[in-house]
Amino acid sequence: MPFTYVFDPAARFVRTLGHGLIRFDDIAAHLQALVDAGLAHVPQLIDSRAAEHDLSMSDMRRLAELVGKVPAAEGAPRRTALVVTIMVDYGMARMYGGLSAETDSGFAVFQDLAEAEAWLTGAS
Repeated sequence: MPFTYVFDPAARFVRTLGHGLIRFDDIAAHLQALVDAGLAHVPQLIDSRAAEHDLSMSDMRRLAELVGKVPAAEGAPRRTALVVTIMVDYGMARMYGGLSAETDSGFAVFQDLAEAEAWLTGAS
């Protein structure tokens, strides 16, 4: 599986590391793992700088639909900061953000890990 994650109690968010080639089914499996662990509503920092994403426009639509079915915490949108370095991945993530603006409004994509962490913790 191209994702590993750990809950960081000091930061109070899930730190996820993506590596290798990531496809839609990998993201769906990771999301299900978070649901099963009771962490799907917890803010998440996804560091995918060591990954490549093989995702299409259709995959972005399917992902937006899938994430929209996962309940968020009461009264607040789920917050997810994704960090990528490949420009195509950045563009696809921005596309996902547009497609999921109503169902996943707490999603943001970054190219800098420190900036993503600051945004996720509210320091920016």
